[in-house]
Amino acid sequence: MPDTPGPSIALVIPAYNEDQHIGDVLAAAKSVPLITEIIVVNDGSTDDTAKVAGAAGVRVINIPANLGKGHAMQMGIQAVDADIVVFSDADIIGLQGHHFVRLIQPLLDEPKLRMTVGKFSGGRLRTDLSHNLLPSISGQRALRRELVDSLPDLSTTRFGAEIIITKHAKAQHVGVKEVILSDLTHVMKEEKLGVVRGLSARLKMYREMYRSIKPIKPSK
Repeated sequence: MPDTPGPSIALVIPAYNEDQHIGDVLAAAKSVPLITEIIVVNDGSTDDTAKVAGAAGVRVINIPANLGKGHAMQMGIQAVDADIVVFSDADIIGLQGHHFVRLIQPLLDEPKLRMTVGKFSGGRLRTDLSHNLLPSISGQRALRRELVDSLPDLSTTRFGAEIIITKHAKAQHVGVKEVILSDLTHVMKEEKLGVVRGLSARLKMYREMYRSIKPIKPSK
């Protein structure tokens, strides 16, 4: 008898001015046979993010203006109908194929799970600490289609998108599993933009996250 085909798995990568890093993320993703589709949502980048992604042979959705991470994630959600949707940041350092497998495999093995959330460990102290204190901010996660379809619109959530997703899953009382992703970190805003502009961008990000803390009522 022929093998039963596995679930379709789409990877969505929201990206803004990440031409220096997204190539490595895409190389890692393309090494994973489980992933059946890769989409980069180019959120109004002014650098060569779209060009690098296109050269990697993945689907690119271009947003003309920078509308925020939540909007890019929502565009990615609307563009796929896969059984499992994986999200990844575009600036992860040290990412390899096995990290994606660690995110995806629990959903294949444990039918009651609806989401996995990646938690950095053994990378840089600063990013490890932020993931230990607030794992809900992690941009590395995988969701079953049932949970994806029940999400509120993320278009206006900007950097609060992951918090909204985590809070929604909790309100729905669905199974969520934290997965350790070893030896990973991401590029700091101060490294991308310089100390002054980077700090300003970081404070803006924190404000957007804070606005996403409003409780979500569970569905009946």
